[in-house]
Amino acid sequence: MTSIELDDEFINLFYNITNDKPPKNIGLLDLKNQLINIVDTLRELNSNARKPIASKALNSEAEEYAPTGPAILIVDDLGVITYQLKVLLSQFDYDIDCSQEIYNAVNKFKKRKYQYVVMDLFIPTEREGFILLTELKKMAANAGVNTIIGVITASPRKEIEAQCKARGADFFLEKSSDWQNSLYNIMEGYINANKDHDEDDY
Repeated sequence: MTSIELDDEFINLFYNITNDKPPKNIGLLDLKNQLINIVDTLRELNSNARKPIASKALNSEAEEYAPTGPAILIVDDLGVITYQLKVLLSQFDYDIDCSQEIYNAVNKFKKRKYQYVVMDLFIPTEREGFILLTELKKMAANAGVNTIIGVITASPRKEIEAQCKARGADFFLEKSSDWQNSLYNIMEGYINANKDHDEDDY
């Protein structure tokens, strides 16, 4: 395997993809895993001919593209992950917003109706994630909006899933191998099942 030397310039260029600040003390393994996730996702999108929308999210006209239909909110404290999920979920032709911390996510949720939320639990700790999940479910109920909220996490602790479900999470997904495809399939199932309802109410 070819060795890779990381310097500050390379790390900064990598994280500029997402306009995110590089985390302190980033290791080669951390960066390698992020690159593998991005490459796997883009490879999957390129081979998926169901909808060509994903290519629009990657080109220079991405900001001018205005999808129709309800909105999806992605919440993760890592800009690399929010970028990756935005590319992945762009295939559904929904308007996608991203947030990297709980207060910004709450403010976005107050300003518009989101049919779907995909949120990481550790933002940056599980305590904040539980707070955000509880608050989003409460705001959705008060607004009379049936928001589907999915929680994703790299933690293997089994009790976390039960805790998220108890706080109202509609689905829970561990970031294990091939989790991007699993998330896509879960979202596709919800969107297909609720398509008529989404178009009528949003």
